[in-house]
Amino acid sequence: MLFDDNNISLDLSLFNLPGVNGVQMNSNNYNNNPKNKFLSAKEGFLKGNSFKDEYKPYKNLTYMDIKPKSDREAKLYNVMQYAFAITDMNLYLDTHPDDKNVLRYLEELINEEMEAKKEYMKSYGPLMVNKTKGDEFKWIDSPWSWESFRGDIYV
Repeated sequence: MLFDDNNISLDLSLFNLPGVNGVQMNSNNYNNNPKNKFLSAKEGFLKGNSFKDEYKPYKNLTYMDIKPKSDREAKLYNVMQYAFAITDMNLYLDTHPDDKNVLRYLEELINEEMEAKKEYMKSYGPLMVNKTKGDEFKWIDSPWSWESFRGDIYV
């Protein structure tokens, strides 16, 4: 192989990884309840990270809460929060495929996202072209969920 003759050793002490170099897993964060390990869908979306202890603000800056200006924005924002949380749980499960508790939590998030999408689509039409139903092609109706509407800029 390419690296068989090299004596390469990686020094992982720079990384504070649980289970590496004697670093213990924090039992408060790595217990069986995913809700103790992860932030809510909303807070994870705002921080860009679903793990409770992983948010590290840049310098003294922090995240800010998003205040939807309309019902349409609020419903779209709700869908986006769940989509982010689902993606984050998917990434976590890529490296922890045997974590049944997080798998059940992912299922909860998927169900909540489906409800949020139903609420949005009931009021404002399809979010995706494959959700168009009936005799009219509603997908092309403006404004689309990411476009400006009466001066509002959607989330």
